[in-house]
Formats: sequence, structure tokens, C-alpha cells
Amino acid sequence: MLKEKCPYFGKCGGCVWQDLSQQDYIAKKESFILHAFQDVGLQVKLRPMVLIPTGTRRRACFSFAGSHFGFNEAKSHKIVDINSCPLLTPTLNQILPILKQTIGKLKSAGDCFICEVPSGLDIHIKDKKGMPKLPELELLTALSTESSIIRITYNDTPIFEKTPLPIMADSFSQPSQEGEDALIQLMMENIGHAKKALDLFCGKGTFTKPLLEKRLTVKGYDNSDSVLTLGQYGIQRDLFRNPLIPDELQGIDLVVLDPPRSGALAQVQQLAMTNIPKIIMISCNPKTAARDIKILVDQGWMIDKITPVDQFTYSNHIELVVVLNK
Repeated sequence: MLKEKCPYFGKCGGCVWQDLSQQDYIAKKESFILHAFQDVGLQVKLRPMVLIPTGTRRRACFSFAGSHFGFNEAKSHKIVDINSCPLLTPTLNQILPILKQTIGKLKSAGDCFICEVPSGLDIHIKDKKGMPKLPELELLTALSTESSIIRITYNDTPIFEKTPLPIMADSFSQPSQEGEDALIQLMMENIGHAKKALDLFCGKGTFTKPLLEKRLTVKGYDNSDSVLTLGQYGIQRDLFRNPLIPDELQGIDLVVLDPPRSGALAQVQQLAMTNIPKIIMISCNPKTAARDIKILVDQGWMIDKITPVDQFTYSNHIELVVVLNK
């Protein structure tokens, strides 16, 4: 927990529970999870929450308009100007004042996505007014002198690229490396003796790759372009409109699902018609997770473990790793 509250707390809409003690904070998030499952008729027990340290968030989306650059107020489009954020990595915080000054000179409006990857910072600016003219391009190109920046993209068009990257800064990735490591560890601890697995809503393969390293036979499915980074192990498919059906799930002894906030209803309805022995759901929305898990419980799966992972520190969001056995 922070030693002292962020100066933007109460204005910035990102954090809502910085003023709670750690005990009250954990209780608040656990209550949110328990009520989500109670709402669908499931009484569950939670394992101890995995807390992710502050200063580790490696990606963020900032809004900008004119000289304003920062996060939005809660339930508002009004921008709270910030120069630093205690949740972000040191590298992101170091670039913020420079980026704020540069983007302010564009005299435009839009969103700025920043993601820290192992080789540096990837920046994607989405300008509502379209591509900048030559003077604005020169301003942005000047940012390339910052050693931490490896790519600048403007409205999906790269204008500077020091290192080729397979996906854009605004593509999905886990908020922090520490959070990603915790989710992977929880998954790997519960795969049992599985030999043949599917990673559904796999993105760029956050969970596919560790399973492959354990010599499992694995295929990843996702509708985003990120799945293409998996090569022969990734298949592009819209699991909302075209879920895998039982005939395609024969012989599978482990399914890992990491759906977006809307959940995996269509795919879970198909999974419910199989006898897959183990399903691990990694969800960032307890409400849709509870809805989908209730379908599986009604068809014979038992909830073995639910572990909360506090990926979204001080927000009203929480990640879950749910292990189900048939």
C-alpha cells in the first residue's frame, strides 16, 4: 500500500480506494467477488488475495486535449492533468512530463497509449483530428531522441521505429509483469497431468507459451491480430460468434480461458456439453465469471479454487483465477 495518498486522488478517476487500510481494502474487493457469485446462487470460498506492488503498472492510456494531458475524472471526460502516477513503472513516470509537453504543442485531442516492453517504451497516439502536419511530425520525431522510446505510432501509422514490435501499444497485455507472472504461476500450479490443452481468448500467448514450455500440446484461439504472434500455435477465430463446438473439443484435457470483461458465454455454453476434466478461467470481471461458471457447475464441474489477483490496484476491478474440475 502507498505510504501516502497520491496528490491526484479524489480528482483522477483511476483510483477509488486509496484511502482504505489494507485490511478494509482486501475485504472490499473480496465482498465484491462473493456477492457476484451469490447473485447466481453460488456460495464460494476465496483463497488469499495476491497483491501486486505499486509502481509496476507497465501500460496506461492517457487522454489529451489542447495543453491538458492525464486521466479522466470519474464518470467524466474532464481531464485531470498529471505529471506522475504512483502505480506506473519508473520508466513510464520519467517520460510523462516530456510526453505531456510535446503532445500539448499538437493542439489537438485524443488518446495516448504507452506500454513498456522489455526493449523500451511503445507509444501510440490516436488523434481525433487525423494525421499531423509536418511541424507536428517534427515535434514527435524529436521524441525519438529519448533513449527509452523504441516506437511512436500515430493513428495506426508508425512514424518512428527503433525496434520492430509484433503488436501495437494499445493491444491487450497484462497490466504488469508481476501480475502476469502471478497469473501464470497460478495456472501452472493447477494444470495437473494435462497433455492436450486449449488456450481460449489467448491474445499474444501469455498462457499458451508457458504451457508449450511444459511440453503440452497447445493451440491458442483469439479474434485479435495478436494471436498471429504465436505462429503455428495460434488460430484467429471469433469465439463470441463462432465458438469451438464439442466435436472440436474431443481429446482435450485442459482448457484455459482468459476472456474480456464481457465474459465467454457462447464458448462456455459449448464447453458445458463436453467432459473436459479441467477448466481454468482467468477473468477480470467477477460478474461475468460467476455467470459463466454457474453454467459449468450446473453441468457437473466443481469449483476447486478461486484466487483473487489484485491486478488493478486501488480500482474497483479485480482479477480471478478459477480452477474447475469435472
